[in-house]
Amino acid sequence: MPRVLVLGSFPSRISLERGLYYANPRNRFWEVMKALLDLPGLPVNADPPRDYPEFLVRHHIALWDVVASRRFQPGSMDRDMQDTRTNDIAAFLQRHPTVRCIALNGGKAGQLLPRETIPDEIAVLRLPSTSPANARYSLEEKVSKWRAVLQYL
Repeated sequence: MPRVLVLGSFPSRISLERGLYYANPRNRFWEVMKALLDLPGLPVNADPPRDYPEFLVRHHIALWDVVASRRFQPGSMDRDMQDTRTNDIAAFLQRHPTVRCIALNGGKAGQLLPRETIPDEIAVLRLPSTSPANARYSLEEKVSKWRAVLQYL
């Protein structure tokens, strides 16, 4: 049962094409997870392992997105999203009462999360995006900030 729900804004085109979360090899998500959870055999800057759900389930982490559907303007960046419809995160939390923390992967996820539907006892952490577009933080800084989720695992 998940204790931490990691919410991104919406999958990248590469992730959608490959049917895998954080499939863009330039996205640092899997590197951050490897550093936090000591995941064996996960190469740096590589496609996520096909069996990644096992890694996350073992560590009580669930992945999802705030946005269920959207329309993009010319680019595929979060800032280009329009006409968004959010996923029913409140229903997910009701089905998974073990969730104690929502880890928001980036600012857009935080902007779009319907906070009024999140119970007060669930911590909401706004963390730096692991996206390649977020060059503001180094990998080490991202790992350091993401360490906050470990207290909920």
